[in-house]
Order: sequence, then structure tokens, then C-alpha cells
Amino acid sequence: MNKITLIVSSIIAGFFLLLLGGGLGILYQKQQALPQLEKTTAVIKSLNSKTVPSIVAYGQVTKVEGRDISLSYSGDSIKVTMEENSSIYSFINDSVGKPIKKKVEFKEIKIGDNLSITIKPLSDGQLQGQQVFILLPFGTPIKAN
Repeated sequence: MNKITLIVSSIIAGFFLLLLGGGLGILYQKQQALPQLEKTTAVIKSLNSKTVPSIVAYGQVTKVEGRDISLSYSGDSIKVTMEENSSIYSFINDSVGKPIKKKVEFKEIKIGDNLSITIKPLSDGQLQGQQVFILLPFGTPIKAN
């Protein structure tokens, strides 16, 4: 009977140590992630400052849904929600091949277009689009003045 009691006690003690180790591991991981979270929060707060009027996102349109535009560039992607009154511009070549900026409607943004979007990070981490430039396709000849 003493052998059985010793084996059961050893199993219970081993299980308790396993749980204790797992709990300490989780606590350690949370403490390691906390400084990174604080840095991210500080960056979002800085970018949301009135001293940073906007920043620019560039990429190829992968999805347009409502006022949301998904951009992708070099394997990275973001989603930008456009303001209702945001300005949308496209570049077209005039008769001599010189690019001209032209105001267009939001509905003219298509999947595959290359965009440059002026964005403002919001305090909740969302990106608000303020102005869009639909860029000429890569390789389009442009003539100088």
C-alpha cells in the first residue's frame, strides 16, 4: 500500500509542478509583451497628434468594399476607411503625353489600381483616408514639359 500511495503522490506532485510551470510561463510571456504594447500605443498616440496632419500609404488595390480600400505592397497589406468627403484624383496623359491631375469619383477606384492615399491614424488604431491619388500604371510613358 505504501508503494501505491508513493506513486499516486508522485503523480499528483508532478501534475502540480507542470501546472505551476505552465502558469509561470504564461505570466512571463505577458510581461515580455507589455513593453511592446506600450510602445505601439505611444506610436499610435504620436501619429494621432495634431502635429502630424497625415501620412501616406501606397499600394495596389486588392479589395474595395463600401468606403474601405484594401492595399497590398511587397507582401504587406492594410485596410483604409475613406472619409465621406475625401478627394479622389486620377492622372491621365494629355494629347502630348503629359500627365494631368483630374478629380474623379470614388467608384472609379478599381482592383489592381496603384494608389497613394493620404491617411490619418485614429486613436483607436483605425486608418482614415483623406485623399486618394490613382497613379498611372507602371511603365506609362510620361513626357516632360
